[in-house]
Amino acid sequence: MAIGLLWSARGAAPETSAAAPPPARTTVLHLDVINDQFARTDVGDPGVSLGDEYVFSDQLHQAGRPVGDDGGSCQVTHVDGARITTNCTLTLRLPDGQLTAQALGVRGEDALMAITGGTGAYRTARGELHATDIQTPDEKYRITIAF
Repeated sequence: MAIGLLWSARGAAPETSAAAPPPARTTVLHLDVINDQFARTDVGDPGVSLGDEYVFSDQLHQAGRPVGDDGGSCQVTHVDGARITTNCTLTLRLPDGQLTAQALGVRGEDALMAITGGTGAYRTARGELHATDIQTPDEKYRITIAF
């Protein structure tokens, strides 16, 4: 499947400075996330505590068709009552390459992750991955990539 089916592109506004870099090409991916596997490693005190880890994988779909998968992990970095902060990394495997993302977030809230790199068609990618309804049947990714 060509990645072009996944992309909706729009050009960025041109810079006015003569020394400015050329305008970036921006692509937005909208993906449905189907949770696949999930495991929690409990370290230290029983229950959620500093150092616990969550490992997961998902199937990625667009318009009901499979387009890739992902895998990631989150480590608990701070616990303040019910507010659990985690440091998460994620790798998405798509037809034309892979994307990596990372974020510090609060469990149970939407996540805004920085795109930290990529391979293939995404080797110069930067941008953001916005994950909503995490670990529910309605989980979605909106990925904004600038090249």
